[in-house]
Parts: sequence; C-alpha cells; structure tokens
Amino acid sequence: MEVSESWIRKQATKLQLSIKEAAEFVGKGQQYVRVGLQTGRLKFGTAIPKFKDEKDEQARRRAGKHNWDYDIQRIQVEKYVGITYEEFLKMKFGGI
Repeated sequence: MEVSESWIRKQATKLQLSIKEAAEFVGKGQQYVRVGLQTGRLKFGTAIPKFKDEKDEQARRRAGKHNWDYDIQRIQVEKYVGITYEEFLKMKFGGI
C-alpha cells in the first residue's frame, strides 16, 4: 500500500484507534487487545458491554454474542508502546 506523508500525519492525529489499529501498534493480535481491555489488564482504553440489563446480558451470552464498545485513546497507546503513532506508521510504511 502506497501512502503519503499527509495521510500519515492525518492518521497520527486521530484521538482514538480501532481495535485493529491498536493491535498492530502494540504488536499483538486483535483478540489480545479486546480481552486485555475487557479484563482491565491493558490500561490504554476501556471496554464497555452493550447490555441493556441483566436479562439482555444473559440472552446474549446464551446466543454466544458478546457485544462491546471500545474506547482506545491514541495518546495512551503511545505511552504504552513508547513511540508515537506517527513514528510507527512511518516505520510500517517504509519511513516516508
């Protein structure tokens, strides 16, 4: 994938990252990040279950559906990893 310097700058100033982006940045799988946020072991974001009430939660669990909302702050992930997201993107895409 060919990217421009302006694309990297735009991505690097996002306030939040997706699960996929955070996983790539941290160097782990998406499931690792999901479970880490759900259990509170990864401190760079939060995971909130999308259950209306206890009955809704039980029904979803029986159906095998676990819906979560994730809030992953780019700045917190940068602190966790030790480099900026912009530096990571430049390394990933060949040091533009």
